[in-house]
Amino acid sequence: MDSIFTKIIKREIPAEIIFEDDYTVVIPDKFPSMPGQLIVMSRRQVPYLFDLSAAEYQALMDTTRRIAQALDQVSNLDRTCLVVEGFEVPHVHVRLYPCSSPGIVTHPKVEATPEELKSLAEKVKAALV
Repeated sequence: MDSIFTKIIKREIPAEIIFEDDYTVVIPDKFPSMPGQLIVMSRRQVPYLFDLSAAEYQALMDTTRRIAQALDQVSNLDRTCLVVEGFEVPHVHVRLYPCSSPGIVTHPKVEATPEELKSLAEKVKAALV
């Protein structure tokens, strides 16, 4: 069965696509724990990070680094932290959290508005070099 991320990749569910290539797709998190949270997902639906091919794994990490650097530019916070997931949605993805020292302070997940998602996507797209 297709994950929600696969449905987004297939354009069956709308999302603000920030970046995509042969291996990865990046979107703002619709239910962020903190403002500015992004998701970097593998294009192929695989539930476990280490089941990705070497090329898919490398692409996921390269895209994550590139997007984190862009997020650093637009968030005005200390750094971007990441968590690799695949349990809640059985599809490898990296959640990027812009945060300040001393670390991540999460808030209850509240659905972001379409305007917030679009604004964040536009800012990060513009920061991509």
